[in-house]
Amino acid sequence: MGRRRGEIEEVLRRVFFSGHRSEYIVYVLDRTPEGESLKAIPADSIDDVRGGYIFTRGYAIPFHRVLEVRDVKGRVIYARKK
Repeated sequence: MGRRRGEIEEVLRRVFFSGHRSEYIVYVLDRTPEGESLKAIPADSIDDVRGGYIFTRGYAIPFHRVLEVRDVKGRVIYARKK
């Protein structure tokens, strides 16, 4: 029996495999030595979504850092529950 995918994984896979990645933006919590900030990642710059991570240009971002997914019109597709 395979593992059950979480909501964020389902949303990210739908966006990644939609064929319309340029229409979405993924907002993640970016941690730097200066502190935390919200970082926008255009979905068309995502190379892969697997194993609990978003892979983009040499970086692996864990799903738990994804705060929102929006379309380019600003509509919220996914928002992490607080």
